[in-house]
Amino acid sequence: MKKFPYMFTSKEFLQKIKYLFVFFCLLAPLVFCIFLNIHPAKNQTGLAVSSSTMYHTNVIGTSVLFAAFFLEFFLILLHRPDRKMVKDTMANFLIGIGTIIVGVIEKGSAFGLYSFAYAIAIFKPDPHWWVWIIGFLSCDFMHYAYHWLGHMTRLFWAAHVTHHSSQYFNLSTGLRTNGIHLFYRFVFWSPLCILGIPPEMILFIESVTASQNFLVHTEKIGKLPVLDWIFNTPSNHRVHHGSNPEYIDKNLGGITMIYDHLFGTYAKETIPPTYGITHNIDTNNPLKIMFHEHLGMAGKFSKIKGTRAKLYYLFSKPQ
Repeated sequence: MKKFPYMFTSKEFLQKIKYLFVFFCLLAPLVFCIFLNIHPAKNQTGLAVSSSTMYHTNVIGTSVLFAAFFLEFFLILLHRPDRKMVKDTMANFLIGIGTIIVGVIEKGSAFGLYSFAYAIAIFKPDPHWWVWIIGFLSCDFMHYAYHWLGHMTRLFWAAHVTHHSSQYFNLSTGLRTNGIHLFYRFVFWSPLCILGIPPEMILFIESVTASQNFLVHTEKIGKLPVLDWIFNTPSNHRVHHGSNPEYIDKNLGGITMIYDHLFGTYAKETIPPTYGITHNIDTNNPLKIMFHEHLGMAGKFSKIKGTRAKLYYLFSKPQ
């Protein structure tokens, strides 16, 4: 029987089902957390997020992330990896701990700013299901836009490069996030509060997004037809971390790939990605990993003459 290009063999089909099962098992605790904690708020007819909801979401999400990290690290050690990978993983872990500590402070600052912005909101609809949909799509867009800035401007790339500088791709890479950008990142979401999206809703959606974004850092899950086109899956995020010319600055979405399709930044995984950056730093020192780009920029910035030239340097695309 002739096999058509879009047909799977039984073995390939079972493999896809296995990948799909593993992917949803990873997300299951987060989905359960959403349905368990969202509940009608007092004196409101819709679905609201309470402070206890946000607390439980962060606790459950963080617990899932660390459990997944230690499980994967244990499995990596069983395969006797090279020492460079182990050192890279440990550096990622230390950077991640620092980022989580900063994140606790950032949550309070974000809530304060969002509350102030929400107080002057144009309108404040009750948090019905349609507000959640608008809130989710709005937050996903802001994630895309902020992520785009992180790739297209030196100023924001200086912190974001930390996440891309690992030459490996596993769950520990999800922890390799520079905590510096958390001090200003939340500001970009504040206009949503002026438009009527409740602060608690934004913080809740961002917590779920951060947890989902961590879990896609794996090579253990292959391609997922249909889902790859819609969501930020492991396959899509492997592309994002590739330094291959056809992969650079692709797949910038948060939970979905909607805006990548709309703005032409979507790319399928067609060849194995080469992880890292175009000029790899080859160090496992957490401080150097976090600040090497800032130091390089500072040296060049001080030699540039004129305000316009300095601004152009900061907001031009990194090399």
